[in-house]
Amino acid sequence: MFFFLIPSVWAAEKQGISIFIAYTGIKPILETFTQDTGIKVDYLEMSSGEVLTRIRAAKGKAQADAWFGGGLDSFVAAAEEGFLEAYVSPEREAYDPMFYNEEGFWSGISLGSVVLMGNPEVLAAKKLMMPESWEDLTLPVLKNEVLMSTPAVSGTFYSMVSSILQTMGDEKGWELLERIDANVPYYSKRGAEPANKVSIGEAGVAVAPFDTVLRLRQEGHKLEMTFPKDGVPWYIAPVAVFKGAQNPEGAKALVDWVLSERGQETLAKCTTQAPIRPGITLEPEVQAMRDSNLMKLDVVKAGHARKEILELWQEKFGHK
Repeated sequence: MFFFLIPSVWAAEKQGISIFIAYTGIKPILETFTQDTGIKVDYLEMSSGEVLTRIRAAKGKAQADAWFGGGLDSFVAAAEEGFLEAYVSPEREAYDPMFYNEEGFWSGISLGSVVLMGNPEVLAAKKLMMPESWEDLTLPVLKNEVLMSTPAVSGTFYSMVSSILQTMGDEKGWELLERIDANVPYYSKRGAEPANKVSIGEAGVAVAPFDTVLRLRQEGHKLEMTFPKDGVPWYIAPVAVFKGAQNPEGAKALVDWVLSERGQETLAKCTTQAPIRPGITLEPEVQAMRDSNLMKLDVVKAGHARKEILELWQEKFGHK
């Protein structure tokens, strides 16, 4: 769907909103939102790092009404830089405080995770075993067979890096990432690209978002997937209202809806992330993700450390 800024007259009538999106399965979700509220949505799919870069380039001038999904670290940075509007939804009362910003700058809507994915045909042809841990990704036999994205533009992969660093400590965490890097030919600039390429046989293994792997399986690709036994990185997909939005009331209506029981049930039906609101029934594979060995992660700390971590990442791996 093409993206454009909504004219002020249209926005004033609350007939539509424009949003930035980084969320799998978004089309049926937004269609249900429109059916329930009458509010039309135009959206642009863009990684959270790209959204933050775009807002900074515009010196904070709103480029859309709302922001749906992506890496929480970028939302934390955007809030601190004054790009987001504080909004406390009445639906927030149902949520654990760890999943939202107290001032209302962002609210978590679902949980996702990072997994290891393999193409069984490629692995069999090259006589390689499916990796089961982060340590397995360092094995020399996987030289140039491991695909992953750069955390500079993918919030999902920033969550992976920050989870490893917080769980293992900086020294051991960076040492592990350096050893994995020896097997990575390049870093993609889209979160789903490594999984997509492995699904068509361009490499044997991908570090991939859980929901992307399930989507590819649903499309008919035969893929292996493991939750790393030495810890599963996870992340919160948030929603927020941009400061200076042309249709702030429409954007707030989106926040209310996606946090509501109806909105969360819709997420559960349309996506393979795990809705955060208590009491929502999950599919078995999604429940397995929620029950996996999730790594230690302070999401706010990860957001504050973003600049420092990405600078060091660029220094170590930016040549790829």
